[in-house]
Amino acid sequence: MPPLDLTLCMIVKNEEEHLAKCLDSVRDLVSEIIIGDTGSTDQTMDIALAYGARVIPLKWNDDFAEARNKTLDQATRSWILVLDADEAADMWDADVVSKLLVSDERIAGYFVPLISFYGDFNEEDYFTDAVCRLFRNHPQIRFKGAIHENAADSVLELTRRPIPYAPLQIKHYGYLQSEIERKNKHRRNLELIESSLNKDPFNPQLRYALGTEFYQESKFNESLRHLMAVIEQNPASGYMSDVFLKAAFALNVTGQCELSEYVTDMGLASHPGFTDLLEFKGLLKAQKKDFEQAHEWMMKAAEQGKADPRYSSSSGCGTYRTHWLSGRICEKMLQTGRAAVHYMHALYLNPDYHPAWADALHLSLLEQNSGHFKEWIHTLQKPVSKKQQNLLVSAALNAGREDWLDVIAEMPDLGKTRQVWIEMMRQYAPQPGNSLYSELLKASARWPDDAIWISYLWVSAWKAGDREAADRAAEQLKTIHSPLVPVHAFLSGQGNISLPEPVALTALQLFLQCRAYAQIHQLLKELYKQTSSAHPLPSSVIAGLLSAPAYVLTKWCLDWLPASPPPQRSPSLEEILLYTSFALRCSSSSCLDDALRLLVDYADNPYALAASAVCLTEKAKHRHSMSVMSGIQLPKLLRAATLRI
Repeated sequence: MPPLDLTLCMIVKNEEEHLAKCLDSVRDLVSEIIIGDTGSTDQTMDIALAYGARVIPLKWNDDFAEARNKTLDQATRSWILVLDADEAADMWDADVVSKLLVSDERIAGYFVPLISFYGDFNEEDYFTDAVCRLFRNHPQIRFKGAIHENAADSVLELTRRPIPYAPLQIKHYGYLQSEIERKNKHRRNLELIESSLNKDPFNPQLRYALGTEFYQESKFNESLRHLMAVIEQNPASGYMSDVFLKAAFALNVTGQCELSEYVTDMGLASHPGFTDLLEFKGLLKAQKKDFEQAHEWMMKAAEQGKADPRYSSSSGCGTYRTHWLSGRICEKMLQTGRAAVHYMHALYLNPDYHPAWADALHLSLLEQNSGHFKEWIHTLQKPVSKKQQNLLVSAALNAGREDWLDVIAEMPDLGKTRQVWIEMMRQYAPQPGNSLYSELLKASARWPDDAIWISYLWVSAWKAGDREAADRAAEQLKTIHSPLVPVHAFLSGQGNISLPEPVALTALQLFLQCRAYAQIHQLLKELYKQTSSAHPLPSSVIAGLLSAPAYVLTKWCLDWLPASPPPQRSPSLEEILLYTSFALRCSSSSCLDDALRLLVDYADNPYALAASAVCLTEKAKHRHSMSVMSGIQLPKLLRAATLRI
């Protein structure tokens, strides 16, 4: 098909990194390219000329609309497409575009969904918006606004009818962190918006733009000053859905929870079916511990599905992210079966969604039933990613699950080093004594500088009770600047050393994978020195701790909290639930009594009440030989109590 009756209009400055990709995406569609250059000093103009573009120099007057309109003035084709250099047409079909250009004389322009990626580049992290970038070459259709300029208003003024949506997409890379830092966009935008607001202080679009700039910098109080003002003005504009969503979130973050819910309800009243607000309403209900209502709102979002193109939306809302959140809410209600279904649904919709991977795996490990998850891995239509593989290996080793290690061993691209290491851990880690250290020492000659081998050699030396070997391995840790060096000093009793939580947790997992039980409990007590932990123990760690032999669990329980004298600190609920789980596994009646006494301090917490019921049921079974069944499993209750939504 020959090029269409379509002109591409752009404004650029120093865009040599992106321009070719943008022009490649439309070179077979457009018959004319007009590029306004506002002062490039790199190879931008050479690239533009190589694609046959007509380049016109533009004086930059801090006004995007002015610059864009000068390129529109040069267009000679019947229709105009506007792109930025950091954008690209997403595999547009020429036949589809051609039909749009000749479909209806009353149509003067189209909204096109804009997919903006953010953070570090990841196809999973994006938000959507609708922009009027495809419109007729008409003298009355021009951009308005010095920044966040739009042509939609002039199209509406010309036609007096709603602007239809085109079945096309534009991908936008300008919100990636690297691009924001490279162009210093935030500072530039603030200066332009504030300058424009000085001339037009009540302009709602400019106030929305300024509120958005502060929002993206996490300056939520400053953002709310402008977003709430726009809500009061309530202009009839397509960006209002985004105003309600950003304002509701900012209010919640700043502790104004009731007002946040009020604004959410306002937004839903004026934008029914706005998926992101439906999901956010569910999160607000979960925040209030009203999990039944939270799940209902999540289901409304899931039923709505992917947001209507006229609403700003974020990746996964109404689809995989909503189902993942629904799974967490079900776990909070101790409905683990329903939670597993939601996690699997999320993975069906997006097999690469890591949060659902992690939760599905950890929940199955606590249930001691990973059959469904293993089946899922075997039926995947694509290979397991490196990130997922790392998660599986770590979780399987933490929990001591040989069946999972069997699955991992069958994975392609596992790597020879990892294959040998996993097989050695599977064979020798469960054995007491120095067998693991001896085998690792033999194998380490093949990988003398490998951080993994050095770390596990050090851990296995501690397990073997060989302090000289542990000291030698610690010297090697110093040469690779390992964060485990202070852990060695801590275990050696070298002064009053307090370990940072991330370091203690990393070390705990390494010792757990090697089944070095004496050091595990030292590190566990160190983690719980403070009454609250910033990060709950991973479920795979809990599963691994609970797999320890009964005599080990009994020793841990007795060492944790003697009946007298009274404890010098108040244990956190997480800590109490963990040791109560130990007591149930090893049938320690005295520790159950201690747990019941401590759980009284958390009488208002539903998970503490449920744990008390489990303890009392267990005591009844022991003391009266009663066949009492409890439907609550403490490990899953512990996970639910510490799970964050």
